[in-house]
Amino acid sequence: MDVKTLEKKYWYHLCIDEQGSIMSSVSRIPEKIITDVQRKREEGCISFHPSWRDAVAEGIVADRAGYLSLLRDLSIGLVVRELADNSDKDEASLIHLVRILDEADRSLSKLSEKIEDYYIALNPAELAGYQRNIRSLIDTLTKTTEDPLNRMAKDLQRLQETRTTLAHDIGRLAEKILPNMSALCGPLVSARLLAKAGSKQHLASMPASSLQVFGAGSSLFVHLTAGTNPPKHGIIYQYKGIRHAKRRFRGRVSRVVACQLGIAAKIDLYRGVSDEIFIKKAGERICRAGKET
Repeated sequence: MDVKTLEKKYWYHLCIDEQGSIMSSVSRIPEKIITDVQRKREEGCISFHPSWRDAVAEGIVADRAGYLSLLRDLSIGLVVRELADNSDKDEASLIHLVRILDEADRSLSKLSEKIEDYYIALNPAELAGYQRNIRSLIDTLTKTTEDPLNRMAKDLQRLQETRTTLAHDIGRLAEKILPNMSALCGPLVSARLLAKAGSKQHLASMPASSLQVFGAGSSLFVHLTAGTNPPKHGIIYQYKGIRHAKRRFRGRVSRVVACQLGIAAKIDLYRGVSDEIFIKKAGERICRAGKET
């Protein structure tokens, strides 16, 4: 049977090139064929559920294994195309940049702690009046050329400078992607909430009660298993409006902030622009929550 003259009724008919050859590998399937299959599928013009025996009878494949291999390769091509079409590069970039920033913070903290241990071990006489000042200690090591950690101290300084620059870049990107959330609780807090949620869609679908304790999973687990007091806040505690609030008001402020952030997340998802009226009213509600009633 001449495969070039077959009626293009099933998906595998579209995997035939102009010379009548079957595309048997995802690396060989041209973009044009993937586009045709995608378009025909959306139009409902082809079926994705024929019998593999029909493909064998028409000479498309030799056996069931060949049919499944061709279906797998085409499916991978379609998934890759849909991921490319539907992905938000700015959103994905922000999520991964936040994760890199957090990893840099952990590395800086761990290495700084080890350097401090090193210094105390070599200078036990200073331990009695020792005051923790990692930055000053690292500065001292960078000026002591004969110290074995001189080069590492310089690298840590450069990493700290890079971390600061990265944080500024994340802030600018967060203000672009999450303008309303950034206006309420700051771009870094908003970016961390997005990174934890994984997408704006998931973040916007979260109820305020979940958003309030988002990131406090370990404390929530202890509360549920051991009966301790429930956590009042998670990632949003990094917002200065909560962190600097009087202790007895923090729970109330956290609830109000979470409610307003939930609304802001929906505005950022569906509108994508800053709503000055909402931001002003939300800010006023947050301020009132931190005051005596």
